[in-house]
Amino acid sequence: MRDYETVIIWSASIPEGDIEKEHNSVVEIIQGGKGTHNGSDKWSRRILAYPIKKQTEGIYHFVRWNGSTDIIGAIDKHLRIHDGCLRFLTLRNDGEGIIFSEDNLDDEMPPEEDYDDDEDEEMESEDQ
Repeated sequence: MRDYETVIIWSASIPEGDIEKEHNSVVEIIQGGKGTHNGSDKWSRRILAYPIKKQTEGIYHFVRWNGSTDIIGAIDKHLRIHDGCLRFLTLRNDGEGIIFSEDNLDDEMPPEEDYDDDEDEEMESEDQ
């Protein structure tokens, strides 16, 4: 059994009671898979770096737990079907830092910003 941390970003538009209920269901999944819940941290509403599912704010939950890799799949399945979950990530804590383990990246990443056309024109004029 290894140590893991699951980070969940909940939509800021869902009620606080629903977030707690879903958080408790993730803890139940961990305990149902014979894992142990080692604690949770809940951050307040935060502005996202870029919109996810047309949302600009989210509520972060960090769930620390110990268990097998089967629990990762169960958490993954549960969170993928929940509309209030914007994004989640499970990381393995290997003692030397946290290592990437599983991810929900089914949403498109934001497009890269366009180059500034003025800079390109200036560079072309210098070359001539």
